[in-house]
Amino acid sequence: MGLIVPTIKHPFFGELVHACEDETYRRGYKLMVVASGYNEEKEKRCMDILRRNMVDGIFYASHFLSREFLEELRVPAVTLNNEFSGLPVIHSDDVQGGYMAARHLIGKGCKRMVHISGQQDLHLSADVRMTSFMKECERQGVACKVYSASEQMLWDMEYMPLINRIFMENPDMDGIFASSDIIAAQCIQMAGTLGYRIPEDIKIVGYDDICLSRLLYPPLTTVHQDIKGLAKTAMDTVEELIEGKQVPESQVVSVSFIERKTT
Repeated sequence: MGLIVPTIKHPFFGELVHACEDETYRRGYKLMVVASGYNEEKEKRCMDILRRNMVDGIFYASHFLSREFLEELRVPAVTLNNEFSGLPVIHSDDVQGGYMAARHLIGKGCKRMVHISGQQDLHLSADVRMTSFMKECERQGVACKVYSASEQMLWDMEYMPLINRIFMENPDMDGIFASSDIIAAQCIQMAGTLGYRIPEDIKIVGYDDICLSRLLYPPLTTVHQDIKGLAKTAMDTVEELIEGKQVPESQVVSVSFIERKTT
């Protein structure tokens, strides 16, 4: 089997690689992992490498390749967390995740919130967590601003300039929903630097529940993505494609809410 990820430096993708390797090994396959480095041309070469190595199936966990390119694949393939690929997609229930985050922060008394999203024009399935969060805030009459991180910030995993601006522009905010645990971790760092008490002055919720979230101080409240469930569903679907079976265009893996000490 082949797996394309944009990077293995980001903890979410590292954990996804680990889960896919476990799942493929359990079923008697080897896993070839290639990282595209957030580069479209390199991603095309990575795909070609996998095809030339005659992999039985491909898990595509990035977003640069066009629908037309992916539809011309001659290898059974699925995509993870990318609704616009043209391949069968397996993704987390980000609608529910965004709703959970909003409901939790509002239930904790937050009235002036900020959501830090990824770059919205990448059209990832994760975009819906922002939409769901905002809809629930609007439904309950709670103010919320949205700030979008750039793709470069994702590559570098460095969000501090944006986070610093958010704190300067919103000194009275009392809740942050970050679209990843990495962003949330840097929010915790900035809040501590500026003298905010967590969770008394500001409450912070992340997304993913990577291992880092349990090691932070205070430990991070977050939405848990079932990475093992994503890997298992991807493997089930690829095996069905190999057997010539019809598969759903979209499959949703449930998320859950993990309350720790940042709320």
